[in-house]
Amino acid sequence: MAFYDDLTALPNRRSLETLMKQGMARAKRHDRLLAVCMMDLDGFKPVNDIYGHEAGDEVLVALGKRLPEVLRKSDFVARLGGDEFVLLVEDLEDLDDLSNIMEKIESTISAPIPLSHGESVQIGASMGVAIYPFGDTDTGDKLLRLADQAMYESKANKADRERFWVLFGEEIHKAVSLTPAQQLLDAGALEIWYQPVLNTRTRKVVGVEALARLRDKDGTLLPPAKFLPQLQIGDLSDLTKKVLAQSLSDLPLLNTQGWSLWVSVNMDPRSVSKDCIICLQEMIAQSKVDPSRITLEILEGDDFLEQQKALDHLLEMKALGVRLALDDVGSAYSSLLRLKDLPIDEIKLDQGFIRSLEQRPQDLHFVGAIQDLAAGIGVDLVVEGVETEDILDAIVATGAQFLQGYAIAKPMPISELQAFLQSNPCHDHPHPTSLLGFYAKQIAAHNALKKSDLPGPASNRL
Repeated sequence: MAFYDDLTALPNRRSLETLMKQGMARAKRHDRLLAVCMMDLDGFKPVNDIYGHEAGDEVLVALGKRLPEVLRKSDFVARLGGDEFVLLVEDLEDLDDLSNIMEKIESTISAPIPLSHGESVQIGASMGVAIYPFGDTDTGDKLLRLADQAMYESKANKADRERFWVLFGEEIHKAVSLTPAQQLLDAGALEIWYQPVLNTRTRKVVGVEALARLRDKDGTLLPPAKFLPQLQIGDLSDLTKKVLAQSLSDLPLLNTQGWSLWVSVNMDPRSVSKDCIICLQEMIAQSKVDPSRITLEILEGDDFLEQQKALDHLLEMKALGVRLALDDVGSAYSSLLRLKDLPIDEIKLDQGFIRSLEQRPQDLHFVGAIQDLAAGIGVDLVVEGVETEDILDAIVATGAQFLQGYAIAKPMPISELQAFLQSNPCHDHPHPTSLLGFYAKQIAAHNALKKSDLPGPASNRL
């Protein structure tokens, strides 16, 4: 029982360690190749969503029976958990042998799977393959890590790949031509602009958000809304890496001039992976910046939050010392239900609730509710979209601590940010001064009376 998966009866992760050691020893002894194949199912989540988790279990059980049947007697398949499997394909003379086996595996996986209630479903898979012996792959853990990276590449390029599996180190030849945004990104047209974040209690700028811009050939500056739709998942991962790298280079420069700021960088949730964690670890190790001054902002509205693997990856990222923020909170309902389970340090309120406050002042009640939620789960709240003086007046009156928006400062390149900080900006004005501000103050006072017997937790950020 300790070595086999309860659901599928396949070897489990613990058993896999032994199988890999034995397989590597046989490959070395017989001078043959061993393929370690990390496989993740495509289209599995909709099965759970539409038909329920029992149907999902039926799919896993069916594959647990089919895969060993299509493999040779010398091969193994193990289930790591969820919809992730590892296949060990032994005794290969060359990659042509592997290609023939992969064709059979793909046919087996894609064949319709009948469910007990009469329906049938079809799914696909993304697979990454690492070959032993290859380079310094002297341990099973290294092989699994390389296979996992290759699987990420396969999954990230589903629309363009010629086959469902990717060999680690090989380049995926895309059939489509590069979009204008991809061409600019490859050509080094990326610029990093920074938007300051104000601490209303100290009345000083304490951090910045690093924002990507692309400079077109005619000099036009393209905002994210223009170029992000043209980028694929792999491009977005590369974009995050470049923005973070520039930010880690700029922060020490600001340090020497007396401004110890933190920086937040946006990260597409689909790029959260083992490969991403390894890259982040290397960047932190090479940087002079304390990782606690780095906040990674992950967009709320994606079903990655429902995946246990994603939660595990977030915990690994937290262990590196960085802070995690959930961006655009309020734009999707599902993550509000899971906030208590996520290892986050900060939430950023969706700008849509703030920018329209002058037309919809009643939304201040929602702002107050999110403030209470943040305080209740012990995380910081950053209010974005503070674009006018009246909205600034109102949000300050609510007691929100961290604000971001045009009323404080627009995004700017590093040279302008240095000049802005040198001017010693201070928003030390009396509040409230506007009708919207007085209304916000009244709501805040009313809420304070209702919970006056409850202590309010202090923020953990300077």
